Amino acid sequence: METIELVVQRVATLVISEQQYRRIRALWSRFWRYATGSLITAVFSQLVLFFVFSVLRLENARDSAITATLVGAVPSYFINRYWAWGKKSRSSLRREVVPYILMALVSLVFSTWFVDFSHSHAGFLGSSRIAIDFVVQGSYLLSFVILWFGKFTFMHKWLFRSVPTTESAR
Repeated sequence: METIELVVQRVATLVISEQQYRRIRALWSRFWRYATGSLITAVFSQLVLFFVFSVLRLENARDSAITATLVGAVPSYFINRYWAWGKKSRSSLRREVVPYILMALVSLVFSTWFVDFSHSHAGFLGSSRIAIDFVVQGSYLLSFVILWFGKFTFMHKWLFRSVPTTESAR
């Protein structure tokens, strides 16, 4: 009896070529590894925000969002580079690290602005600390959901793309 995967492959190759099928399957696999890695780093960052802002009350909402984003950016780079995109070589400072830092800074600015804006407009819910915590936590998570597909596209199409060697380009 054929597995579902084999049946899907046979049906797909009736519509598209075997090479296109393999490319789509590789992209789908990478997408799910990215999604899993994003979930791991999102939970990690969200926990940092929760403890810094809601539990320990060490910083205001904006500074807590900055701390959480910076702490989550480091494992996110390594999870995406090594696991989602399967890069094994040394990181290129110019081609990977600097662009990743720029992408992380865009995320940092957006998430910080989003949290700060939401926090400053949370008064309609009242002055309850639980309501304010909910707004801060929710807006932080929502900011990364908004950026999620764009970050995948950036990493896939540009940051971690495979650069053909002169031998394989022939």
